[in-house]
Amino acid sequence: MTPNPSSAKPAWVQLYEARRPSGEVKTRTPGRPPAPVPRRKIGLTLSQGEIHELEQWQERFSSLLRRKVSLGETAGILARVCSARLEYITNGKNQENLADLVDRMIGRE
Repeated sequence: MTPNPSSAKPAWVQLYEARRPSGEVKTRTPGRPPAPVPRRKIGLTLSQGEIHELEQWQERFSSLLRRKVSLGETAGILARVCSARLEYITNGKNQENLADLVDRMIGRE
């Protein structure tokens, strides 16, 4: 029987060698990995009524999706819904004033 070269080493040396990763360890930058969809933080100035509306929608979306929906997600969802609605009702035409636009957006003509 040929002697095993690793058996000549003390057990504690073998243990340290087993813990040491074999090969090169890949390093990455510290922190959270980048998001699949890039996002950026912005600041808004909102009235109490606007904040209340956003919070109400946040609760509704969270309830419907059965998960916590962030305020940013809420604003994004509402913005996309409004964009689709605007495209649907205007067909590229400009509105005369804000009141007319709002009436058409909410279905009052």
